[in-house]
Amino acid sequence: MTKTMRRVRACRYAHVLLGVGFALLCVPSATWAQVAPPLGTAAAFGVLANSAVTGATGSGVVVSGEVGSSPTPTISNFPPSRTATPFTVHFSNDGVVQQARVDEIAAYNALLIQGPGTVIADNLATVGVLTPGIYSFTVGAPDLPAGATLTLNGAGVFVFNVASSLTANVNSVVAGTANPCNIYWRVGSSATLNGVNFRGIVIANASITVGSSANLEGSALAGTGATGAVTMAGAGGNTIGGCSVSGAGVPTLPEWAMIALSLLLALAGAITIRRRLSQTGSQVGL
Repeated sequence: MTKTMRRVRACRYAHVLLGVGFALLCVPSATWAQVAPPLGTAAAFGVLANSAVTGATGSGVVVSGEVGSSPTPTISNFPPSRTATPFTVHFSNDGVVQQARVDEIAAYNALLIQGPGTVIADNLATVGVLTPGIYSFTVGAPDLPAGATLTLNGAGVFVFNVASSLTANVNSVVAGTANPCNIYWRVGSSATLNGVNFRGIVIANASITVGSSANLEGSALAGTGATGAVTMAGAGGNTIGGCSVSGAGVPTLPEWAMIALSLLLALAGAITIRRRLSQTGSQVGL
């Protein structure tokens, strides 16, 4: 193969890199839509805290997922509260719980950088039926009133970025066709879940309280900040879980990572083209 042919092939390769990079950057914004955060080891947990986990008394709460707290492994009322098979309660700050908290914080930040999305009313009884997307709130403290229903329909991912607190009052319900494991609530402070049925993976900077007779289809992951406990009130008979999986979850690329990859591809192509052109110019000068 002659030097000229090698240069031609190198330039073609560089143009492909450049084209792919710019093509990715020009993809419509809908493609850069909300994405599920990589939960890593935290995906195995139904309940994860920073400072303490307190189970319900009486018949207790059944948690379908691992239970633990890091760095302070204070676990109370287990039993009578308990985990469903094959999950376990981590009574020490072992390596699994430590990694889960690291991954929980990463997931919290991955939700945060996705932005505010569509701004809706804090009164969740007035927002109508919601479809997959990113949502934030006018004041930043959404509240589902007593007896009210929030309906989430659709097969995609829901991201709720809550600036302050999240409250679901007694007898409230989160319903709809959405998969609870595709619903993410990033809570800037604390979450109080007193409804009959709340849905989604709740990741709170501070504490999470699951009220008496309240059920959570998802996970309660608290304490991404300096401190934060998970408390299960009442005499039990309710459940938490349904989204926990054994082992680490498969990470996905968030929007910022895809943009960075696109820019790197475009930059690599541009540099290669410039280098080849410079070499060609030098050869011509000779």
